[in-house]
Amino acid sequence: MATRLNLKTGHQITINPVIHSFIGFLPLSRLEFIEKIQNEVESNPMLDIEPPTTSIKRKETDVGEIERRLERADDSFLTPYKEQGFLNRNDDRIDKNRAIELFTASVVTLSDYLMEQAMSQFNEKELDVASHIIYNLNREGYLDIEIESIASSIGSTPEEIEKIRETIKTFDPPGVASKSLQECLLAQVEDAPGNAKLRSLITNHLEDLSKSRYDDIIKKLDVDRDELNRLIGMLKRLDPKPGASYEDEEVDYAIVDLMLVKEDNEYKIKYIEEGIPRMLLSSYYEQMLDKSHDKKTRSYLKERHRNAQLFIEGMDLRKSMIVKIAEILVQRQKDFLDFGEKWKKPLTMKEIAQELGYNESTISRAVNNKFIATENGLISLKKFFSYGIKGEFGFVHSVETIKDKIKKIIDDEPKNRPLSDQHISAKLATLGIKISRRTIRNYRDEMNLPSSSKRKEKYKQNET
Repeated sequence: MATRLNLKTGHQITINPVIHSFIGFLPLSRLEFIEKIQNEVESNPMLDIEPPTTSIKRKETDVGEIERRLERADDSFLTPYKEQGFLNRNDDRIDKNRAIELFTASVVTLSDYLMEQAMSQFNEKELDVASHIIYNLNREGYLDIEIESIASSIGSTPEEIEKIRETIKTFDPPGVASKSLQECLLAQVEDAPGNAKLRSLITNHLEDLSKSRYDDIIKKLDVDRDELNRLIGMLKRLDPKPGASYEDEEVDYAIVDLMLVKEDNEYKIKYIEEGIPRMLLSSYYEQMLDKSHDKKTRSYLKERHRNAQLFIEGMDLRKSMIVKIAEILVQRQKDFLDFGEKWKKPLTMKEIAQELGYNESTISRAVNNKFIATENGLISLKKFFSYGIKGEFGFVHSVETIKDKIKKIIDDEPKNRPLSDQHISAKLATLGIKISRRTIRNYRDEMNLPSSSKRKEKYKQNET
């Protein structure tokens, strides 16, 4: 038998530990972050928790310092690949976004998971559209902003957005990016002859099921009770909230990272240090490192010492990034904080990412599970973002402002002839806001405002 020698070459990028720590820390909630610190202290003897009575001042880190630290981190892990031409990078500036995207965070959020699938499914232009859909899904996996809003903000068309959204609905978990419960459930049932009855049950009889109108369903679907029970059993196996298992934003005091303080009509962000262990390098093991002559012991302690330093750096970078993003959000949305929801300005994660020089996914990780304590209660950092719709004369109208205008139009409508959604759309058009009748209906539903026919009935009842 002939002997054959096969040579295989491979290239692997190793993420420097400070990048690993920084990116891994970003999506963690406060509780998860504290648990991460405690686990690291237990596994690395070079780390100690600072006693509560000790106070060590640390230099506040600005965006420039973040940049400089990441530049230092970058030097050691991309050089071989630059020489081989695998990555194009500027010698004077790190490609921090590339480093971030090569690393998969230990806590996988819904947006992270979907973006991984999108990268293998879409081209660059489509991926940009997909990211605007994915990063605006709510915690249950639904898209609760309007297609027209996304299309307007990125200069696309509703048809293009819809096409990409339909593809995302087929991702795992199936049904994400749906606009309604019915749509979400249908996305989980293959459109095949054997599923015709189940799809009809979902399409036409969810309300009947909620009101236990079983006889009506049996008659309209032409099935017996046993068959209906089988269909209901299949329906119960579908997931009405496909994104719920990925992100949990239940709020309590323990996971609040920031506090908003108003001084002289200006807002200031304060990072809540209380409860987060402050880290020190162990003086005992540092002395052992200096005095030990055993090569294995020195090698072990030297590696642990370096990892401990980088872990502490990663902690500081997490804090700095969160604080800087919060400061920008508060600055941009001051009217929202002062006067309420309808004063919220259109603001996207892409805008913040461009201002800081990061990718949109990095901003998404950083604001995930982060809350600010204000005098009006807790506000999620995600709450500061809002899409807008481009109107005439270059103005951009936030969704909240448009909803407020719809409500005012309905409040002022003739009681004997309530305005249809089409008429409301026409009135908004005279104000330079062009949105479809379907969008009007969706906004009405979100505000719990009834249709024109139901409003007419209500007005008649009030008259009597």
